[in-house]
Amino acid sequence: MRRLVPSVLPLLLAAACAGETVDDAGLPADTGADAGITTDTGVDSGTPADSGADAGIEDAGDMDSGTTDGGFTPPEYGRWVKFEPPGAVCSNGSQYKFFVNFSRTSENVVIFMEGGGACWDYASCTGTGIRSAANPNGIRDNHASALTNMGGINIPADAVYPLLNASPDVSPMAEWNKVFIPYCTGDVYSGDRVVTYSDPAGVEPDVEFHHVGHRNILRTVEMLNTMFTSIPKMFLGGCSAGGAGAVINYHTFRSGLNVEKGYLLDDSGPIYPDQAEVAWSLPLHERVRASWNVDPLIEAAPMSQDILQDFGALNRVLAQTYPNDRLALTQFRLDYNYSLYSYERFYEVDGETGDIVPFGDGMGLGGLGLDEAVADDRAAVYQMWWDDTSLMRSEYDTYPNLAYFMPFYRDTNSSHCLTIPGFGEFPQDELLNLFINDFATLAWAGTNVGTSTASMNIRGFVDHLLDDGAPLMSAFEETPEGPYQSCTPDFYDAAACAAAN
Repeated sequence: MRRLVPSVLPLLLAAACAGETVDDAGLPADTGADAGITTDTGVDSGTPADSGADAGIEDAGDMDSGTTDGGFTPPEYGRWVKFEPPGAVCSNGSQYKFFVNFSRTSENVVIFMEGGGACWDYASCTGTGIRSAANPNGIRDNHASALTNMGGINIPADAVYPLLNASPDVSPMAEWNKVFIPYCTGDVYSGDRVVTYSDPAGVEPDVEFHHVGHRNILRTVEMLNTMFTSIPKMFLGGCSAGGAGAVINYHTFRSGLNVEKGYLLDDSGPIYPDQAEVAWSLPLHERVRASWNVDPLIEAAPMSQDILQDFGALNRVLAQTYPNDRLALTQFRLDYNYSLYSYERFYEVDGETGDIVPFGDGMGLGGLGLDEAVADDRAAVYQMWWDDTSLMRSEYDTYPNLAYFMPFYRDTNSSHCLTIPGFGEFPQDELLNLFINDFATLAWAGTNVGTSTASMNIRGFVDHLLDDGAPLMSAFEETPEGPYQSCTPDFYDAAACAAAN
């Protein structure tokens, strides 16, 4: 059943290869054309599935919330409405699109960024390798109402990403205006570069790929500013590549919109510190900096030199720049997805010593990896993930407006992403009933952090994140669970780890 959410299964990075040429002027100019506002009539956001029935589209009428202060009137409420920022493009050069579900009752805005892999070589950017990027053919007009499909039923974005859901039983932001940011540039929303990738075998034609995710965000923010001229509360989140995109672009949204109070939830897209003596993410950061040209994004940020020296400094820079905002990271301790993208093409296990040693710069094949399914590789990946997580926790513990929420493990999606439903936590014969009749249970299944006296799931943590009256607190699950606990540094057992794999 993990195929139910294919757009969020891949995460961050793919291998790169030689033979690329760069066009730094590849983004089409802003033509000044009409934004092309279109209503997506596929589904009412309050229902988890598209039945094809009319959900009762309401006339836009007079705006009851504050979103018309600048003269903008939403064309509809309670439906996903498509917007096309002029000059913004997907990887194939097609028009970029994002979607808004307007509220009649709230001036607050929740923005959620789609996940879905990344690429930096011919194989991954053409979808012919083991890694790929989401939506290489662009964004469909009904993308938000038919994000994926289950048994012939279209599943909308607000069911794949329940924080966008219109039911208060599912999301604490059910009444807010909702913005869904699709992902189609393969660069975790950070790039400013157009690359021509060549087939290393010299057989297939070259592919021009627009890694212009940050340019698209800038143009999206400009358009959002015309819709929401005053925002009391803005929640920015994302899963996987979307989580990384949220923290990377938090300053862009926060400074580009008129926001009184901001909240951030980076779900499973950590930007780890990379300059400590025991830090494993530097090769990854160097690779993406070279491949996607992320420097324009960083140079526009506060304390940019700190971030250029250590990408992980972004977390404390945001904490210091926005001391009254509440900023959080959530991930599983046994994430085996983002962790693979972070380390597998940069390290390997020395067959003689068992040490983790450098493998390359991410440009070749091999190294650690999901594909080999070797117990030693899994143990090495967990070792690096736990080391980097420890660095991140130390950073977060220093600031009162930073917090983390880290359960140990769940079966769903290789313990990757908490803000997607727990499809892997139930027998298949129970899933349809839960999806239709008890989506609130399905949405957050397997995300609990438990102690001897209490337990909280990710929905509860988001409630806490939004509670301005409570000091921001972190939660970290110490008790091991799941079949791979014997592969972790604190509970390592070679025989048991081998048996689990």
